[in-house]
Amino acid sequence: MEKGILIVDDEKDIRQLLYQALTQMGGYRVEVAKDGEEALQKIENSKFDLVLTDMRMPKMDGLQLVKEISKKRPEIATVVMSGHGSIDAALEAVRRGASDFLSKPFNLPEILLRLNKAMEERARLNQMSKLINQLEESIAELKKLDQIKSEFVAVASHELRTPLTAIKNAVQLLLMEKVGELNENQKKFLAMAERNINRLMNILNDLLNLSRIESGKMVMKLEELNLRSILELIYFSFKPQAEEKSIQLRLDLPAELPPVYGDKEKVEQILSNLVSNSLKFTPEKGEIVISAEPIADEEGMMAIAVKDTGIGIPAEHLDKIFEKFYQVENSLQRSHGGTGLGLAITKGLVEAQKGKIFVHSEPEKGSTFTFTLPISQGERREVQFRYVLDREFQRARDNQSPLSLLLAEIRDVPGEEKEVILQELENIARESIRRKSDIILAREKEKILVALLGVDKEGAQVVRQRFQENIQKKLDAKWPSPPKVKIGIATFPEEALSPRELYQKAQEDLQSKS
Repeated sequence: MEKGILIVDDEKDIRQLLYQALTQMGGYRVEVAKDGEEALQKIENSKFDLVLTDMRMPKMDGLQLVKEISKKRPEIATVVMSGHGSIDAALEAVRRGASDFLSKPFNLPEILLRLNKAMEERARLNQMSKLINQLEESIAELKKLDQIKSEFVAVASHELRTPLTAIKNAVQLLLMEKVGELNENQKKFLAMAERNINRLMNILNDLLNLSRIESGKMVMKLEELNLRSILELIYFSFKPQAEEKSIQLRLDLPAELPPVYGDKEKVEQILSNLVSNSLKFTPEKGEIVISAEPIADEEGMMAIAVKDTGIGIPAEHLDKIFEKFYQVENSLQRSHGGTGLGLAITKGLVEAQKGKIFVHSEPEKGSTFTFTLPISQGERREVQFRYVLDREFQRARDNQSPLSLLLAEIRDVPGEEKEVILQELENIARESIRRKSDIILAREKEKILVALLGVDKEGAQVVRQRFQENIQKKLDAKWPSPPKVKIGIATFPEEALSPRELYQKAQEDLQSKS
């Protein structure tokens, strides 16, 4: 297909010279315009592959024209020409979106070569951009389908639990002979029904847990935990099962074990999953060791491990073992049943507490699953904040939607008064921030209020203004000496491209208000 070039120059002689050269020597379809405004009109009405424009023209110069074309018709290549060429001018042209910069007087064969190269490069970029757009559309569609699937699984699991619980209760009443005596055959079949009901309940619980983790709706109750007591509870809970299989279950803990920061119920679930797996795949006379110790080269983190002498995992499966529904083929997993969700849920629960999980394994020798948790540093509410910030930031990035972080800090107030003011500030924030999806957290240790808002920079400024007005109305009227409340905001993606940068920018904005 014949390529189209638009020449833009306020000098008629230059327009004619280039017109003849490009049509006769290059074989292009060529049109001309005397200034930038006429060029933009022609671009709207005709298709061009390249615009060759002079830099200095009345009304609209070449750089401004290049900028407009890059904004309105980025698929068109642009080349700037000038009789006053300089390195700075060339760099500025490229910065505005030009593909090349030519100096007058012209070398016509060189012009043809460079214009053709510019059009070829633009065509490659356009093709790449098209492929990227198609890929982004496919990814967005897959995410949408995955979200629909997750929502369906959550709803279906929840709806199935109610009738299944009723069936389970009825079967248990029958087995307890509350409605009459049973013969041996009846007890046998009812016991079989109860086992399968429990299996279904476990599957539904796994699906619900995974759905909550993936959607970010898993509720975490983070607090300081006595790790030793949790590990001892797990040890004594599983010891009878281990003895039934003639497996030695041991607890290997140092004399001093610092507390960790996490969710007690979730930590117990993680350990139960790992020890239960070890019991499944460790043969008679084997050994399982539960251990814990602070990590020497990672300050502030605790490593908890479950090591067994089981069948092990082949190396080619290790990088996939934590994927949902993944099961190692030709293993005892099939004979033991399971959905393949246990380790995926375990990984999600560990990461929700700012930890990591990894595995070392050798076939026929055994496996060691190790996960980490933060060592408690007192209150440590920042762990919960970091988890929520990371989660909401990832959600905003996936949905290509804005996220604003608002920080409100109380200053020049005694400690005991700060706690009261922080509570008042949280109430005012809830009145000022009207979207139900927005999140408010009080970081009591630093006496800072944090809000995560699903709005752009302009919307965040509106929230800040409303918040400040409400503070003046309510706090200033209530306190004889009005407390100082400084507010800082930052927005993704306009000002920050990572959770850490978003927090730093909000802190910088907060400090600048001093």
